[in-house]
Amino acid sequence: MLSFIGCGSACNTNLGNNAAFIKKDRVLFLIDCGSSTFSKIHQSQLLKDVEEICVLLTHTHPDHVGSLGDLIFYGYYVMGTLAENNVHVYAPKKLKIRALLKMMGVEEKTYNLTEFDAQEAYKYGNFQINFEAVQVKHVKDLDCFSYILHYENKTTYYSGDCNDIPRHILDILHDGKFDVFYQDTCKADYNDNPHLSLRKLDELIEWKIRDRVYCMHLDAGFPKDIALKLGFNIVEPFMSYNLE
Repeated sequence: MLSFIGCGSACNTNLGNNAAFIKKDRVLFLIDCGSSTFSKIHQSQLLKDVEEICVLLTHTHPDHVGSLGDLIFYGYYVMGTLAENNVHVYAPKKLKIRALLKMMGVEEKTYNLTEFDAQEAYKYGNFQINFEAVQVKHVKDLDCFSYILHYENKTTYYSGDCNDIPRHILDILHDGKFDVFYQDTCKADYNDNPHLSLRKLDELIEWKIRDRVYCMHLDAGFPKDIALKLGFNIVEPFMSYNLE
């Protein structure tokens, strides 16, 4: 269901910052907008024919929000009519995105913001996606969220950055109720790891459901061959985009 602008961890810059998107009906729906994301979107011409951009945020680490201000400025000063706010940001209230953008020098008039507690929906023309936020563990003292997405009769899980999979999410997966499951997965395996190791993913996911699971947010040296032999899929970043 999702395509990926980048699929790397913060320091794995060759793969770009992990960010997913859907482009349809003149809408670009984006999950996170890290430090390298805006430049990759712009260079790929993904913004061609787009009338509105929706950005759904998982947490506030720079590899997930670092170029959000740039994207907002593009939407306000370049895209469509000058001085129209064409970027709509969705974020759980706990992320305090308004205050973060203010510190970046991004004025409130330049974007639309919807803050929510648990469930929300974005609609523009014929495009509609519903999402439910699930708080997850990543690093101490930082609120982080995964999402259950409902789009075109498909249900997708997007983990964001996390070092575990909530029990009820695993139950939904093993009951076959997720069509696609995107999980932050890394080679690194140590105590207090902020991300989920491939070893732990192997322990958590039953074989019968692994064809629906995609590893993302890959660290340097991630063993793709081992992940594939274990029955998992691996997200690949796009290099160009079919604009037809």
